[in-house]
Amino acid sequence: MTEKEVKTRYKRAVFGFLWIILNPILQMLVIGGVFSFFIKIPNYFLFLFIGLLLWQFFSLSLSKATPSIVYERDLLQKAKFPIEAIPISIILSNFLHMLVSLVIFLPICLFLTKPNIFFLLLTLPFLLWLLALTIGLSLLTSSLNVRYRDFNFFVQMGLILLFYATPILYSMSILPEGLKSFLRLNPLSSIFETIRIGFIGQGSIDVKLVFFNLIFSLFLIILGVLLFKKESKYFVDYL
Repeated sequence: MTEKEVKTRYKRAVFGFLWIILNPILQMLVIGGVFSFFIKIPNYFLFLFIGLLLWQFFSLSLSKATPSIVYERDLLQKAKFPIEAIPISIILSNFLHMLVSLVIFLPICLFLTKPNIFFLLLTLPFLLWLLALTIGLSLLTSSLNVRYRDFNFFVQMGLILLFYATPILYSMSILPEGLKSFLRLNPLSSIFETIRIGFIGQGSIDVKLVFFNLIFSLFLIILGVLLFKKESKYFVDYL
């Protein structure tokens, strides 16, 4: 199912895989052109582009995976298979696209900035953390959406708010202490900050923040898996 997602996404598209980076590049130019006047961060466009790539993976995966089981209702009624494969295949497809984008972008970062080699190596476990968190949240939201179809609309609205509560447009270092404490509830904070340090060598790591984000991520992942396992027995009835 992941292979099918990868092959069909850009079928008959003239630019093909270039669409992976064209969208974040356009966002970077528009958003960066405005916010660079207010946020004074070195290499701001590169700083912004890394955050947008990571956000594109997370938001696109969650928004497509949430209603995926409802959209595949016919498949569920015709055959028995691991139902979690439906949302996970979408996420894995998006994860592959993000990895390709990061590999393409890495030489530019090496040429224009001085990446931190230690943190660059550390990006892999943090990318896997992002993948696991996205899968856990998608299992949670997709299972809830089968029973309560309004949940898909809540996710779309929540992603808009989460975009501004995630250090994409700004760095954690420029925030006051009160807001930093609030962002401990956002497990994406440490992931975005660490990966960005690895690629462009800017920012700092708050060990306490990483700990809180990791604990909260594990809670969400376990909750998503357990709820999906419980609710999946009744999916066909709800559909």
